[in-house]
Amino acid sequence: MAGAEPVKKRNVRGPTYMPKVVRRMQGRCSTIRYKKRGQLIGKNASEMQSYIGVVAHQTVPLSICSWPKVSAELKNKIWEQVRATYDVDPKCEKVVLSSAGLKWRQFESNLVVEIIIPNKEHMEKLRRPPLAYNFINQKDWETFVALRLSAKYLKMHAVAIERVKRKKYHYRLSRLGYANKEAKVQEQFGLTSDIERHELWKMGHKKKNREYSSESVREVVEKIDEILKKYKEGFVTFYGANDVLTAVIGPEHSGSVRALGKVMSYKTTQTQDRTQIHIPVSEKFNYSAQNYGKNFEAVKKEEIDNLKVIFL
Repeated sequence: MAGAEPVKKRNVRGPTYMPKVVRRMQGRCSTIRYKKRGQLIGKNASEMQSYIGVVAHQTVPLSICSWPKVSAELKNKIWEQVRATYDVDPKCEKVVLSSAGLKWRQFESNLVVEIIIPNKEHMEKLRRPPLAYNFINQKDWETFVALRLSAKYLKMHAVAIERVKRKKYHYRLSRLGYANKEAKVQEQFGLTSDIERHELWKMGHKKKNREYSSESVREVVEKIDEILKKYKEGFVTFYGANDVLTAVIGPEHSGSVRALGKVMSYKTTQTQDRTQIHIPVSEKFNYSAQNYGKNFEAVKKEEIDNLKVIFL
């Protein structure tokens, strides 16, 4: 149409092959640095994360419909290939494979969003795998396209899109990640102890101009500051997994911990203490987050305001 503005093509990352890393497999392994919580940090760790994605993409066929159905043999192959290239602690096998699963699922998602869905009305363009990914087997590609264009999957895809649209807290650290951000701040200010999760969460939700990424994030930050004030005044104490961030946003999802990274969980960190949040409102009344609902009727009316700050 005359006068119509050209559609601006979105810049996306292309395929990553990492030839330098592949050549290194014949030589010395790169050493990986760790934080106390078990997170991988530093330049080699960032490079290794990209390499894990390359190995996962090329090892696990697209015809497998979900990561849990990937065989132990294929997962072990990924782990051994990573260990052959990087000097990584055997205890980190679960972290490495969790990262591989995330990257494999993201790879599948990118193929669906950028190639399959836009061309579902032009099936001739989907007959063969994309030239950029010449490692994809033809039969696996045909199976993958058929699965991703099924009515069941398209319905799930639409639900997922709506879920993303409702997302309130927008992460802003990109590929740097929480662990590397924490290490960077610790080095900059000479800190030796771990940074509290709620402070890391704040850092992870700031734009480049240092403003928070949304009004919802700002509201959470205000609640965090309010609870910290109560803590300093002696109204609230926190223990283990039930910390400030949990009190404001709610319990963690299974298999992940906010502000520690996607592949981290309390089982893969040294933060194992799951003692309840205790609220010493008075000597007579001492409640935890778990039994708060059961004992609500017994709480003195004048004490309720002090408790509300934890559960709003």
